[in-house]
Amino acid sequence: MTPGPKRLSFPVRRLASAPVVVSVVAAVALCVASVRVQAAGPGEAAGIRRDTVTTMDGVYTARQAMRGQNVFATYCISCHAPSFHTGPTFRSKWYGRPLRELYAYVKREMPKNAPGSMSDEEYTLALAYLLKMNGMPTGAAPLASDSIALQRIRLDSTSAAPSTPGPNR
Repeated sequence: MTPGPKRLSFPVRRLASAPVVVSVVAAVALCVASVRVQAAGPGEAAGIRRDTVTTMDGVYTARQAMRGQNVFATYCISCHAPSFHTGPTFRSKWYGRPLRELYAYVKREMPKNAPGSMSDEEYTLALAYLLKMNGMPTGAAPLASDSIALQRIRLDSTSAAPSTPGPNR
């Protein structure tokens, strides 16, 4: 006669019951999630990607802003004073949002007499000028007009770059 499966002793059978197994699996899942959040660091746990930057990280060049001023003078100044795109009203509407949203709005709505009629480069240059008017610093790399790159840039007044503590003096 072939021996059957071994019977588990009483304490092991109790541990193998469904409620205990579910509890153990849940505890392990919580531990794994906790380790992932701690490894991600601040920001990523809140859903902010590491490759996200803000407009305070220098996302356009000085040359783009200069050329953007010319685009603004050609297409925008007849309806908008430069101050219209700065100040508390502008900040309350746009700060904290992806730069892609501002770009899409400007491209969809401007110029008022012919929305969408400018080239992608002209819209990007106008956007660079808007950033300059709002006190955003320039950087080494030019601002791109593709939606993926613009989605990663948050319009803000603070940098997304992690600060590195300096030496104690």
